[in-house]
Amino acid sequence: MKIDPLFYENNLKNKLENINIIFLYGSNIGLINLIYKKTLEILEIDTNDPFNVSKINGDEFKEKPSILNDNINTLSIFSKKRLVLLDLMNISITKSLEDIILEAAKSGNINYLLLIKASNLKISSFIKYFQNHSNSILVPCYEEKTRNLHSKLSNLFFKHKITFKKEFINNLILNFSSDSLNNEMEIEKLDIFLTNNKNITEEMIFTLISKNNDINLNKVIENCSSGNPSEALISFENIYENQSTSIALIRMFVNHFKLIEKILLLFEDNRNLVNIIENIKPPIFFKKKDFVIFQCKLWNLKLINIILARLIELELKCKFNQTVEKTLLSQFILSTSVLARNRIRS
Repeated sequence: MKIDPLFYENNLKNKLENINIIFLYGSNIGLINLIYKKTLEILEIDTNDPFNVSKINGDEFKEKPSILNDNINTLSIFSKKRLVLLDLMNISITKSLEDIILEAAKSGNINYLLLIKASNLKISSFIKYFQNHSNSILVPCYEEKTRNLHSKLSNLFFKHKITFKKEFINNLILNFSSDSLNNEMEIEKLDIFLTNNKNITEEMIFTLISKNNDINLNKVIENCSSGNPSEALISFENIYENQSTSIALIRMFVNHFKLIEKILLLFEDNRNLVNIIENIKPPIFFKKKDFVIFQCKLWNLKLINIILARLIELELKCKFNQTVEKTLLSQFILSTSVLARNRIRS
């Protein structure tokens, strides 16, 4: 059955006994991770318990698809159902992988709970199966809805006994991201600020809530370099304002591929990739480490050199051809994301 993220928690608590599959997917990666974490809390699951929990990442599943069926049919020692965590966030789900997941879902075994998280997927017979099947919960996670943010901010101001006009709250919402996890962090920051300060003004709150330009630019880069052309282009369209947007995005692309290049050069010395990423300076934010590992496996030094050369040329063209710079950058995003997608599929 298909469930709105707003009603997911209550449905899970009330129907857990009959559920074997929970499928979280969509473009709102932050919301997926929030719901994933909440699910583990509700189920009181220790993810480090090897006797009752199996963890499968995308690369493992891609290299050895049978691992899913093997783990689903492994009996749990101390609980009724074995929990299988299948993380497909950083791979493209091919038709053959879809068939393997469906085969496992239709096996007839009921002594497991399969928790899947994946990025954006097209509506297909694969998705519709989980949407229509009674033992499944399908949770599509898309961009943060304005009304949700409005409700959260209104409740927060009510908690602190502060009244602001509706117009102010609507304007404040424009400074938030389309990613739910980033917004949770911003609201938590605002809550702490309101707790520790008195005589709050609208200007103070606007200053506190950082504009999410960098966050949204990163979203374009992550979708592009992960082989999601439509999501990358949609994100770019949503944030584009003027030439300064393009130049900032180009330089962030350069920084991204320079980082991957640096790690790959260190990796050539037969060092451990994970250790390099853990110890590199400046440090990589812990929530981005899995993504960086995925990028290091996807790209090679030859391709990165080509992309960096294209970015240098692109910045020059954008500076001298302001009327077409948006088109030029859109073409780069499309071609690079298609290249990434083809490498993932090969």
